[in-house]
Amino acid sequence: MLKPSYCLLLALLFSCHSLVAQDSLNNGLEAARNDTNKVMRYWEAGANILYQNGQVAMNYFRAGFALSQKLNYTSGMERCLNAISLAFSINSRYDSALAYINMAIPYAKKAGDTKRLTLAYINRADVLTNTSSYSAALKDCDTAIQYAEKLAGNSDALGRIYGIIAGIYTAQEQYGPAEVNIDKSLQYFLRTTNRRMVAQMLSDKADLYNILEQPAKAVPLLKEAIRIGDSLDDKENLAAYHTGLQESYARMNRFDESRKSAMRAINICEETGNELQAANIYCNLCDVEQKNKNYKLAIAYGEKAFRVYVSTHDTLRQQMVATNLAESYLADNNPEQAYKYLKLSKAFGESLMRKQFSEETTTLQTTFQVKEKDKAIQLLNKEKELQQQRLRQQWYMMIGVSMITLLVLAGAWLLFNRNKLRQRMKELELRNRIAADLHDEVGSSLSSIHMLSQMASQKASETAQHDILSRMSNNAKETMDKMGDIVWMIKPGETEAGSLVQRMEHFAYEVGTSKNIEVTVQLDELEKVKLSMEQRRNIYLIFKEALNNAAKYSGTKKIDITSSLKNRELQVMIKDEGNGFDHASTRKGNGLGNMSNRAAELGGKLEINSLMNEGTTVMLTLPV
Repeated sequence: MLKPSYCLLLALLFSCHSLVAQDSLNNGLEAARNDTNKVMRYWEAGANILYQNGQVAMNYFRAGFALSQKLNYTSGMERCLNAISLAFSINSRYDSALAYINMAIPYAKKAGDTKRLTLAYINRADVLTNTSSYSAALKDCDTAIQYAEKLAGNSDALGRIYGIIAGIYTAQEQYGPAEVNIDKSLQYFLRTTNRRMVAQMLSDKADLYNILEQPAKAVPLLKEAIRIGDSLDDKENLAAYHTGLQESYARMNRFDESRKSAMRAINICEETGNELQAANIYCNLCDVEQKNKNYKLAIAYGEKAFRVYVSTHDTLRQQMVATNLAESYLADNNPEQAYKYLKLSKAFGESLMRKQFSEETTTLQTTFQVKEKDKAIQLLNKEKELQQQRLRQQWYMMIGVSMITLLVLAGAWLLFNRNKLRQRMKELELRNRIAADLHDEVGSSLSSIHMLSQMASQKASETAQHDILSRMSNNAKETMDKMGDIVWMIKPGETEAGSLVQRMEHFAYEVGTSKNIEVTVQLDELEKVKLSMEQRRNIYLIFKEALNNAAKYSGTKKIDITSSLKNRELQVMIKDEGNGFDHASTRKGNGLGNMSNRAAELGGKLEINSLMNEGTTVMLTLPV
């Protein structure tokens, strides 16, 4: 994955003024005159510690903004709002970041500073990218390019813009355009003295090759990035480059070299005192070893990362690594530890939601002074709305993570209960089927009985009442037959005709007796075939429809029902010696249509052959 451009933006954001020592900035800051110089001192003080202590940096930026308001210092207001936006971005609080950069842009326009406008649109494009608002981000990149082209010495700015565009295309999995824009960005940076960004773009291109499963192409790019980083003594980024090399070697199954690269990255982090970055590398190693089923190593690395995240109170990362540890402990046959980390992951998720809502509300309430109260209230309402949306999204995500984790914890149990699970799924599907059958078939019969009973209750003649009662009796019998079919489909073993063949024989002889038709049934081959519940149901309903049609409409005195099994194909045939019909000229009604649809569901076919005065043959063929 391409790296976010926070560091890129920070370099441009603070390029207008050189940063001085923090002690020097702090000395006498509160006693200094309230002028534009003091605004810049607030801004520079925040910039110096932004990555070390984001909250303190935010306080400096807010103080600078408040003073800029008193002085009506447009450039200062823009600069401080932009910096606040960046601080929120660094902490992945993109909704807040977007709100502040949207406030900064009008001040940049008012100041008429092309360089600051370029930066503002670059910053917003970066924020929009991180919120997956890719179309809007690309639009801001186009605007930033237009402003950047007006600047002298614009290669650095253009390099950053094309780097963001590359990230957008990567996020959308459009890897061809992503590589083109990385190359553009790299070419612009090569025109500058900014070797740090050359190394960064080489690393980004390597990341792209890793995504494309071309780690062999990534390795030389990362080695060159490391060479440049060594020459600049850029230890922070060197750790990232070694981490990228670790990932490339892991993808090439060169795990010894992968671990060596990871250890070099960790050693650099220890030199710089960056425990958090080291923990992130351990977390990455945990993931790699877990995928390679080296669960004890995965646990060792994960525990190291977790201890750091606990000491830094990084709840989000604690939740992530706790989930990984739960999965690794389960795979390592330690369900007690797995359960412990699962509970921790859930608790961290709940804590995150409460904390973020509180922080966002406090931030917005303290942004502006009293004279800007109306604007602050409007922003607060907007932020609360966004926060509620985010909380809902996070809740859904937490539910999803919890479900996945629970499924992982239940994996061992599911291995021994797959048949039960499949049966449950079939039962659910059957319930839906039964509901439809009850509505379509039994429901219609009961409705008919209801209407007939109403007719009978009216003052009708004795003859009419007799006819109505006869019809009600027939409908009631049909309803009982349909209910019997449904019960058989649920529990075939608990009915008189438990098997499919028994059911078919029972129905055939019942129809033959009622219509004075000689019926012969030879279904020995069908009885040999093992059928699913759905196959059994559809075969029976096709058979029933075909037999009813023959009995009601053909005028036949004899019906033959047979089955055959050849070349893994089952055939069921219903043949009568009746009047026959012109198949081509006969309108395909619901009965014939349902039969054809059911045959298709079985993956088979239904053939109906009929000759006038010679009879009709219905043939169902399906693979078994």
